[in-house]
Amino acid sequence: MPRSKPKPQARGLAEGLRFERRARKLAMVEVAEKLGWSESTLSRIETGLRNASTEEVSALLAIYQVTGVKRSKLIEMSRDIDRAAWLEMRYADVPEQAKTLAQYEADAVRIVETTVITIPGLLQTPRYIRSLMGSAGVAPPDIPQRVNLRLERQKVLNSKRAPMLVTYLDEAALHRVIGGPQVMADQLRHLVEMAERTLVEVRVISFGVGGHAAIDGAFDLLDFADARPLVHLEQLRSGLFLDQLADVDPYVRTVAALDSVALGPMQSVQLIEHLSARYESLD
Repeated sequence: MPRSKPKPQARGLAEGLRFERRARKLAMVEVAEKLGWSESTLSRIETGLRNASTEEVSALLAIYQVTGVKRSKLIEMSRDIDRAAWLEMRYADVPEQAKTLAQYEADAVRIVETTVITIPGLLQTPRYIRSLMGSAGVAPPDIPQRVNLRLERQKVLNSKRAPMLVTYLDEAALHRVIGGPQVMADQLRHLVEMAERTLVEVRVISFGVGGHAAIDGAFDLLDFADARPLVHLEQLRSGLFLDQLADVDPYVRTVAALDSVALGPMQSVQLIEHLSARYESLD
């Protein structure tokens, strides 16, 4: 039976601690020596393979001189770290879950992105991302970092171990004009170019289908070669990771249902090309 990867919240904490150490340009061996730990202990904490206690996290943050809201956030994450689901409420800055999701995507063998209103994140162009975040109310100072993080996530599609990416997007996402006609024309051309790749499949759920299994909201389903799948859900002010089989299975069934009603890859590309040409004519 496939094993479970480190729990999402544990991995999120691990990523946060590793980020703070690297931001201070501290070597792992240097930090371990200051705390009287072995380097392997710190390494396992930073990869999520060993849960760090609240006291250990506090000690690390003292060395990294992390204070205020950021310290409180990481300390809170260390509590009840093995919970089945990780809910993160978002108020400012770049969400910790965004960094954790990038790590999971790098490990995945298949990523399924379903979207209703917007183009899937791994296939968004920089101008589309900026326009989308601006219209969604992201604070202007936070936008560049969030854009860069999403573009960094997209690099997984060019890696030597690139996962299979399957996207199911509602036709509504193609008609919703984000950033103006030219931004949309560029975005849809990019979708077509990406769909030509062997490891990328773009499937459109046409208006003719009516209601469908994912109409209530977007989600990501990630499959791994050596572990159980997990699901990530993202909302305006919150994000949620699910990794328990009972929680993930309904999303697996939803993907199967979408596969049965979505346009085929070739038909999907033809529709996208038609709409791209229409946006070009509006410029």
